Amino acid sequence: MKYILIIVLIAASLSTHAQLKPGFDVQEYLELLSVSRQQTDTLKGDQTPRPEHYRRAYRSAVGPLLNRWELWVNGSNKTAIISIRGTTADAVSWLENFYAASVPAIGQLHINDSTTFKYHLANHPKAAVHIGWLLGMANISNSVVQQINKLYQKQGIKNIYIMGHSQGAAIAYMLRSHLAWLQLHNTIPADMVFKTYCSAPPKPGNLYYAYDYDYLTRGGWSIAVINAADWVPQTPFTIQTFDDIAQPNPFGDIGGAIQKQSFFVKLYIKHVYNRLRKPPVRSVKNNQKYLGHMVYKFIKKSLPQFKEPAYAPTNQYTSCGVPVILMPDDDYRKKFPDDPKNVFTHHMFWPYYYLTEKEYKLDPH
Repeated sequence: MKYILIIVLIAASLSTHAQLKPGFDVQEYLELLSVSRQQTDTLKGDQTPRPEHYRRAYRSAVGPLLNRWELWVNGSNKTAIISIRGTTADAVSWLENFYAASVPAIGQLHINDSTTFKYHLANHPKAAVHIGWLLGMANISNSVVQQINKLYQKQGIKNIYIMGHSQGAAIAYMLRSHLAWLQLHNTIPADMVFKTYCSAPPKPGNLYYAYDYDYLTRGGWSIAVINAADWVPQTPFTIQTFDDIAQPNPFGDIGGAIQKQSFFVKLYIKHVYNRLRKPPVRSVKNNQKYLGHMVYKFIKKSLPQFKEPAYAPTNQYTSCGVPVILMPDDDYRKKFPDDPKNVFTHHMFWPYYYLTEKEYKLDPH
């Protein structure tokens, strides 16, 4: 009888510490989407329900580019949610999206004269990320670390979801990468378990960053939920140059590859090669000029001491995470018809919530 009682007590103890599981869980996502929705003021026609199992324990201050995050806790099963706010209606928040030049995924940012943000988001030397969303992540990172360490020490919570919708999803990717690096350096506990849901996510970095991120979260620990009618996951623009291709490849040393050809054949091949090579290179330079240097001038109005970083010569933006595609049908199209005056018709919380319930045949709220 004594041993049976011990087993029961152990089982009861374990049941209060939910173990996160990899892979897409529809109820899990809907609850996280409900939590994420609470970051936003009243939206016309929005019917996304309030979260059922989590309470808000912390809301951060608003940063210079209007980034904010919240901590939600379920005390009964010892799990928590890092909920990252997406783009607001303010111009400053949109500037963060348009600051779309790439920077190396390893480096540091001079935020102001007293703050240098060091980061290591991928190991590949050619990995690069979106500078605007990196700034957003840098702004919330210190308070995230403080709050989750406090949560771990005082409540023993080590199972944490990272959730973001839209811009919040892009920042969620980078935060997940950053937390992995902090775990390696014992800044946060190594036994913390993170599962990431990126809802309506834009592309956060180039292909080499995506390789590293998908390897880090392999096995289903990061989910990207995408409404196929939503244009935001198709941004930023992807431009691939010959230099983006892994080395060695047959496109770098074209001279050596055609060395044995006749003079006129070599002339023609080089002509075609340059016609293919130069336009994307010019496009990457234009992206750095207009979405890097030019937008930086406006960013400095909110971050006057921020020093412009050196941009990476790549624009090969790529999606990350295990994709869960929500496919609109005729009923969805009738409920959410295309509206040229509202380009966000398919991007908001309620279309995602509605389509998820419909696709997975759940009883609607």
